[in-house]
Amino acid sequence: MDDRLSFFKDNGYVVVHDALTTTEIATVNDGIDADRAIHPEHWQMGPRVGFDAVGCDAPDLLHRTLALDGMVYHPSIWSLVRSILGEGTLCSGLTFMFRFPCDADPPEDIDGGDPLCLSRQWHREDRGNVEGAQENAYFTSAIQAIYYLDDVDEGCHCTSIIPESAVTKRSLPKTTEGDVCITGTESAYVDPEKPTWIDSFGREGPRRIGRVDVHARAGSVLVFNNASLHCATIRKTARLRRALHVRYRQPEPVRSRHALKTPYESVADFQTALPDRPGIRRA
Repeated sequence: MDDRLSFFKDNGYVVVHDALTTTEIATVNDGIDADRAIHPEHWQMGPRVGFDAVGCDAPDLLHRTLALDGMVYHPSIWSLVRSILGEGTLCSGLTFMFRFPCDADPPEDIDGGDPLCLSRQWHREDRGNVEGAQENAYFTSAIQAIYYLDDVDEGCHCTSIIPESAVTKRSLPKTTEGDVCITGTESAYVDPEKPTWIDSFGREGPRRIGRVDVHARAGSVLVFNNASLHCATIRKTARLRRALHVRYRQPEPVRSRHALKTPYESVADFQTALPDRPGIRRA
């Protein structure tokens, strides 16, 4: 635990390998497949640029299936999450995501030595909102955990992240009105020699340096500071990637909607909407 906390503090993320058993992986994947078969209307893809992906969010998803009940506060990471964010931490969101095979061709201008990469849309969640981050030693206002439910390597889609310490996040410029958010993200970690990159779908954005592509076996989980720069690395691949995203934060400050999705205005609102089953609703 101490090693993981230290790594998280220095890098803004940590990977917990073999967090799930093969039985747990199968339970989740089979449960989601059953939900897709029974409720296909909830798994319709919206408009996307060049590649196919679809996700479903809690609370609705948790009302339709029991397969994710053990994932909301999974013991492989719950002590870690609580050690970072403190007592009173609650789940504030959950999304199951499919990223489907993609046969698009990579651009001639390869990004960061990754010959299969088609796209990277770098971002900090919630515009870099760090409300309440000063309350803990890790300068973390919210945590996102991404469970890999398929083996992930350089031949398929993955999550990528730029290491950034708590000390660095404290020192970054922030907004002075409204929610406290990190500013200057557009120019952060940009390659000074080739600052822009056009992806396979014609979108231009900053070419970032220093990234880590998180490749790991099914059952591993990436735990990261929600304000860290990260993205989905979309690759030319014939393989499906399934992942479960779970978000955590403190209920305070109530006025801040970080790590929450519409229509929920607070952690309490989200918790009230969850099924009243053991291990899911805690508020």
